[in-house]
Amino acid sequence: MKSVYIRGNASLYGEVTIQGSKNAALPIMAAALLVPGVCVLRNCPRIADVEYMCRILESIGCRVDREGREIRIDAAQLSDSRLPREYVTRMRSSVMLMGPLLGRLGEVSLSHPGGCVIGDRPIDLHVKTLSRMGAACRDDGTQLSASVSGLRGTSLRLDYPSVGATENVIMAAVTADGVTCLENCAQEPEIGWLCDFLIHCGAQIEKKSPGRLLIRGQTGLHPCTYTIPADRIVAGTYLCACLAAGGEALLKGAPEGENEALERTARRMGAGLERRQDSLLVKRTGPLLSPGEVETGSFPAFPTDLQSPLLVAMAQAEGESSMRETVFNGRFGVVEELNRMGAGIEVQKDTARVPGGRRLAGGRVRAAELRGGAALVIAGLCAQGETLVENRSYVDRGYEDICRDLRLLGACVQDG
Repeated sequence: MKSVYIRGNASLYGEVTIQGSKNAALPIMAAALLVPGVCVLRNCPRIADVEYMCRILESIGCRVDREGREIRIDAAQLSDSRLPREYVTRMRSSVMLMGPLLGRLGEVSLSHPGGCVIGDRPIDLHVKTLSRMGAACRDDGTQLSASVSGLRGTSLRLDYPSVGATENVIMAAVTADGVTCLENCAQEPEIGWLCDFLIHCGAQIEKKSPGRLLIRGQTGLHPCTYTIPADRIVAGTYLCACLAAGGEALLKGAPEGENEALERTARRMGAGLERRQDSLLVKRTGPLLSPGEVETGSFPAFPTDLQSPLLVAMAQAEGESSMRETVFNGRFGVVEELNRMGAGIEVQKDTARVPGGRRLAGGRVRAAELRGGAALVIAGLCAQGETLVENRSYVDRGYEDICRDLRLLGACVQDG
């Protein structure tokens, strides 16, 4: 079992380049199924979830070639609508293949998607919206299937601005018959990158207003070469690491305008942030202050994926803080492990209350999901003594090499 070994209680100093975005790469790889030709994706992160997606695409008839961070997807011979259970149950984002497979083959069949255990993640919005576009969906509790003689454009308003449901509708709509007007859709930056990729392939997508897209369906999308943008969540994770451990870190390639809620919070906690061309300089050399109340939500609110890393900084800040989680009802699973290190966090329903002023102690802890695992690594950086974070495979789903990156910032971190 892979793990991360950390010798803590040292500030971070150095610079690190932010990898390509997991949350942009996966839907763009799925969207490549709509193109009967070769799409070239550059700057794809070398992470487990991207590897799983490559294997899924190969299993349904695509040719996938990878060299470094460049992936070539040839979907000309796409032939199978049945997704392999082996990889679907490991990766939640496999559900986003429903839209493009319905658009290209008219059918899809998959096991209920897996992924991190962070609370209820219903797929009813995916089923409801695709049904409105003409798909006949069936769900027996373990297997989900859908078929359609031809997707049709329609007016849709999502009950909740779900990122995954928004992505599925966009990919279904670009080749549907007619016009789709999608309202109350997710506004996360990754939605914009997916639309940008599809527009490069010839799709007609217009942003009419925040949360509202107009998509004119058409046939004949063509291949393109596209560069995956930097990962805002990885940049935010390393910002939180510098905030919690102290020091000065240059995050090269950190996206601008995509982490504003976190950056405002970091400034309240005493960090100095300076934008330098395509990089972000993070400094925290003085006391760490409580940010008060923080609440997660859909973009542009504070991202749920950075809730766990920020809890580590909150635990050490002067004064009490609170974190309200409004996106996933099981996202405080890491708290038990953080409390074993001395964080003293109390969870009441959807809110974690953090007393602050704690000195964390190293020990053996276990990751149970992606972002919580990254938070435990950050806790190890701040703790007195040595920390071993087990189940590193969860962290590897979203971070190319968290040990390498933190060593570039001067941390004493090793593969365990």
